[in-house]
Amino acid sequence: MFARLFLFFTIVPLIELLVLIPLGQQIGLWPTIAIVVLTAAVGAVLGKRQGLQAWNRIRTDLATGKMPGDSLLDGLAVLLACTLLITPGVLTDVTGLLLLTPFARKPLKAWAKRQFTNMLQNPNVTVIDVARISVRREQQNRRRDRRSSDDLDASNTCSPWRTFV
Repeated sequence: MFARLFLFFTIVPLIELLVLIPLGQQIGLWPTIAIVVLTAAVGAVLGKRQGLQAWNRIRTDLATGKMPGDSLLDGLAVLLACTLLITPGVLTDVTGLLLLTPFARKPLKAWAKRQFTNMLQNPNVTVIDVARISVRREQQNRRRDRRSSDDLDASNTCSPWRTFV
């Protein structure tokens, strides 16, 4: 997972630079900066609006007793789109704008559903029960305290054999 994230955070900016530099040479520095800032602003406005819509759909689904699976995936796609739109670059902006359109979200939602279904059918999860660990630690501490107090009691007796028990 770390290797994938490392590659993503190094390769994507390099590709963006490979696109932004020639674009800046073709149309100029200020128009390029304006495009990047404008797409970030449009992304923030559209993301806020669609994010609120997704939030309202989630609330409506929960109020009617329906599982908000599609609404949650829409909200996740909008969050990812906003993140991509705020990130400077042309390719991330195009990808973010595409994710804000419902027809482009459909394949992403289908893929995410398949992934979640696969995870549920083939679990590869380690669950750490923190409450059980803390109870187990307390029990071990009590046993240790009991043993040490037994050792102290045993050392106070007159019999030398008491210490070996």
